[in-house]
Amino acid sequence: MIPRKTEDGRSVFLRRARAEDLRRIQMLYAEVYGANYPMPLISDRPRMRRAIESDRYYWLVAESRGASLPTGTVDRRGRIVASLVYQLDPAQRIAKAFGAVVSKEYRKQNLANEMMDAVMKELTRGRGAVDTVYATTRTVTTAPQRLTENLGFAKLGIFPNAHKVFEHETHCLAATFQPSALKRRKSPPVLISELAPLYRLVSKEVGLGRALFQEAPVWTSPTEQPPFPLEAILAPHFVGRRFDRRGSSGVFGTSFVPFHEPNLLLISHDQKTEVFVHYGAMDHYSVILGGRTPLKDYSWVLNSAVKALNDMGVSYIELLVDAYSPHLQRQALEARFLPSAYYPAFRRVGSKRWDYLIFSRSFEMLDFRNVRVISAYRQFLKEYLRIWQALYIDMAFKSA
Repeated sequence: MIPRKTEDGRSVFLRRARAEDLRRIQMLYAEVYGANYPMPLISDRPRMRRAIESDRYYWLVAESRGASLPTGTVDRRGRIVASLVYQLDPAQRIAKAFGAVVSKEYRKQNLANEMMDAVMKELTRGRGAVDTVYATTRTVTTAPQRLTENLGFAKLGIFPNAHKVFEHETHCLAATFQPSALKRRKSPPVLISELAPLYRLVSKEVGLGRALFQEAPVWTSPTEQPPFPLEAILAPHFVGRRFDRRGSSGVFGTSFVPFHEPNLLLISHDQKTEVFVHYGAMDHYSVILGGRTPLKDYSWVLNSAVKALNDMGVSYIELLVDAYSPHLQRQALEARFLPSAYYPAFRRVGSKRWDYLIFSRSFEMLDFRNVRVISAYRQFLKEYLRIWQALYIDMAFKSA
């Protein structure tokens, strides 16, 4: 427990969350987001309890004792005024920071910064448990971006229309690295030439050195083959067990998405093609986690999965592709997935750490009037728009 005083003299204690905090943590998120917070971890109490009691989570809260309640009474038990969650993957030595929230009346007390810094020091210097930590930040204000920037996070990309809270929001990706992680990078990456601007932006942040860029044919229109039908099985336990048992192969052989559990299976009528997906019904967000197929045409499989997901109401899809398979990068582009971020040293493979590209596809109209980003992220946004125009507009004029 870390005691501290706010600027106005109130006592606040930073400590690990406990099972008895569940209701008060939910009240905090409800205060800030109402009923719009899309994360099941917060709305599902049994799931919250398991996370708090698990050694794969580090859940930190700030408790203000003797605080005044909205009713005018004094809460002697203590009020949860801030919350922050870190999820850990010990095998991959990676962590994800998320769910940072601070009560409105405590937002000028630097609590989020202190909480993130305290956990970062514990995980990296204290325990030496992780090589890299990442976080996504909202863009309704620049404060979350400046918070991660002040803590030494490198800027890696931007995801337009990624999540729906009150409306569809653009999120930024940032990460911090231990020096040993970058030293173990598999280098050089092999990328298609269209990815050079994105790679250069991230290299300015992290110092990546050279990459090999392969000349590739000019973009053509997406495959003329119509998407083949895929049936959807939404059954989290069944899908999760099947994914663990069967894994990924073929064009999905190097798929890797930590901290996402498959809950949706898309399967072809002949049962030869399976695509495992993390599907968020509340915010219409999904991530393709892996799959199995005898087909070599990755773009055809992706287009078929995209149609099935879009028919279910999904408005945003993410896809991760390793930085050493230019043929997969090319086919992701042909399926109209746009390169949105580049994560160096993301995955642990033997004694090396592999770089990965995060592609995204949005079905929402691009509207950045309410997006607030600091200068470096503005460059990522411009690059996203450049490649969006090349793929969705310029190509149409070329084929006319």
